[in-house]
Amino acid sequence: MKTPDILGSVLIIVGFAALAAWLVFIVIAAVQIIRSSEMGYWTKLIWVAALVIFPLLGVIAWYAFGDRTRRIQNTVTAHLR
Repeated sequence: MKTPDILGSVLIIVGFAALAAWLVFIVIAAVQIIRSSEMGYWTKLIWVAALVIFPLLGVIAWYAFGDRTRRIQNTVTAHLR
């Protein structure tokens, strides 16, 4: 009798969960970019293109830099006034 390969099954489930989480992050980032009122058309287009062309790096870049750009701009503008 053959025993089930539990490790292989667990790896497949974990892989699908990671893929699903990654897709959720891409969708959330795209929605945040598109709904942003502080960014211009071309900036939004570049960010969305980065998400499409470089999905993993685009998501990482958005959450590392893009999402904070608005807060940094608001802070700098507030200090300059």
